[in-house]
Amino acid sequence: MFLTKLNSLLIFEFRNFYICKHTMKEIFSNTIKNFKTARFTYIILTYCLLVFFGIYFENKSATINDGILTKYGAPTAIEIYSDKQWGLISNSFVHFELGHLIINLLGTFLLATYVERRLGFWKLFIFGLIASFITSAYQLAFSNDAGIGLSGVNYTLFGFIYVKSFFDRKFKISNKHTIFIILISFIILCEIMTQLNHWNVATISLATGFLVGFIFALFKTKYRYFGFFLCLLVFSVALTSSFFNPWSATWNCAKGIHFHEKGNISKAKYHYMNSHKIDSESNCANDNLRLIRIDELSGKALELHMRGKYTEARRVYEEILRIDPANQWAKINMQRLP
Repeated sequence: MFLTKLNSLLIFEFRNFYICKHTMKEIFSNTIKNFKTARFTYIILTYCLLVFFGIYFENKSATINDGILTKYGAPTAIEIYSDKQWGLISNSFVHFELGHLIINLLGTFLLATYVERRLGFWKLFIFGLIASFITSAYQLAFSNDAGIGLSGVNYTLFGFIYVKSFFDRKFKISNKHTIFIILISFIILCEIMTQLNHWNVATISLATGFLVGFIFALFKTKYRYFGFFLCLLVFSVALTSSFFNPWSATWNCAKGIHFHEKGNISKAKYHYMNSHKIDSESNCANDNLRLIRIDELSGKALELHMRGKYTEARRVYEEILRIDPANQWAKINMQRLP
């Protein structure tokens, strides 16, 4: 009896070992085929490495310089809203922390080669272009920062593979539900830690990426028309918000700067005030409102001074110095008062 049960158990374990070994061998074989047939993936990986080393060797300070990030493809939010919307695509290839670079490139290496083998060079190119733009645009629209790196694109790739596996046997993957739970849990964890101000992860980009991958996977299925509709809707919102985003403090500040430079102070002040209402701690809005206020007071003080109303002029000079204690113009003119 005991020997019979032991024999059955050994046979069961041997069969599981054989199946597992066969499965692992198949996975390894398919992975090698993915690596061999990929082309576009390697171009992306190489470009990301070049950008990383370019930033590494050019940046001389302990903190990263915004000018360097802009130079290598990741302009600030205000610059994007002004005239650098191309940054919503190019910022995906920018990394300046080694850990961030390694995790993202490893994910892209595994996922993009898998997709490229099944879709081809040009389809993956278009796929990546749209994914980069949409994930960055949504991150910018709802957080005032477009973020950097390939994380959003990687989530798009996984979302595409995961949903596509239900419709196409070519996209079959092992333990897909486990991987799905892990990646979605990671987004939730990152959002919690970001809200607690411990981490700074572009969780909106990650979640949007998975959604975009889900939508792309509906193409060439019986739900293709629904997929096309969703894609058009999501892309339209992304495109519109990259040029017109009145609920964003950064967008309002960018518009304020635009009108400020054109000499239209009333419109500039309007947008700075909107930016301040949305985010009372906006340095851009507060600093520029202070500059406008100083300019207004300077004109008033100069007029009073020229008309001989020295007491009133002194009060205005003092108000300027309360706003800007280092204002040399106000200090010099106060010394000229009788």
